Amino acid sequence: MIRGKDIAALVGVSRPAVTAVLNGSRPNCVSKEKREAILRIASEHQYRPNQAAVALKTGKSRMIGVVMPPWGNPHIAELCMGIQRCLAARNYTSVFTIDNNYNPVPGNLDQFLSLRVAGIITVASSLLPDDIGVPVVSYYHNDPRFDSVCPDLARDARLIVEHLKEYGHKNFGYLGLHGDKRIRYLAAEAARCGLDFPERWQSWNPGGKTEGTDHFSRLLKVNKGRDLPGALVVLSDNVAFHAYQSIRRHKFRIPEDFSIVSHDNIAYCGCLSPALTSLSFGSPDEVAGEMVRLLLERIKNPGKPREVTRLKSVLIERESVANKV
Repeated sequence: MIRGKDIAALVGVSRPAVTAVLNGSRPNCVSKEKREAILRIASEHQYRPNQAAVALKTGKSRMIGVVMPPWGNPHIAELCMGIQRCLAARNYTSVFTIDNNYNPVPGNLDQFLSLRVAGIITVASSLLPDDIGVPVVSYYHNDPRFDSVCPDLARDARLIVEHLKEYGHKNFGYLGLHGDKRIRYLAAEAARCGLDFPERWQSWNPGGKTEGTDHFSRLLKVNKGRDLPGALVVLSDNVAFHAYQSIRRHKFRIPEDFSIVSHDNIAYCGCLSPALTSLSFGSPDEVAGEMVRLLLERIKNPGKPREVTRLKSVLIERESVANKV
């Protein structure tokens, strides 16, 4: 297997020059001819630098840690692929681990940080210590310690509730996660628009999990199958898919009995019957690109003011909301 010093000897440059060309940090530190020779030899011999060794020796790393919840939600899988593409285009290597704020894996983050990553993109910012020592971008959670890319919850709630009101709905419920901040904004918009949104129509798993939870059955049980809302706002498209199955299993119809509005607008929304109305935060590559931009700017300029990007959501209207007007 060829090594960096072997490429340097073949081209007639220093080993640091080879590293600088291959990682893109200083591509013009050698002549065009020698740069092309370095890239050609590295490609021919499938040379891969040892990123961990480089970080240990120089104190600098081209590895970015990404902390995401389990990929059972297609939105998370799409987002992770977008992050990987965006980092690779900038000559960074993404290293993934699975964790979340609600059921953290003991010791997981300590092992992760031992890799000496250059920065972290995470949905589990509350698990990180104040003295973490590397730049962090928090996704979804607007942690005041870090740069963040997060939804505009007030805007999201306004788009959803106004859409339901426009279609003649008088009330709605919620299927999702206990403690979700969306609930507070949905309640405020419901009050502003004159729609009913009582707590008994809010179904969530007390354990903090959404995967595998039959939220609709729980909603029926809490309300004893009576006095139910005509519309349901759902935490994510993934939860909505399970809700579709449960609603039909209980012999109800969509959207005649229950209109559905969800979040994330993953690719499968249009494949459901009826097609799912969902809130889009932008393409996975757009959202991932913004997180990568914030992180790399923070790496380059650690002292710059904190930056927060609010995602500008758009409601993608499909067939899962009945028109009651």
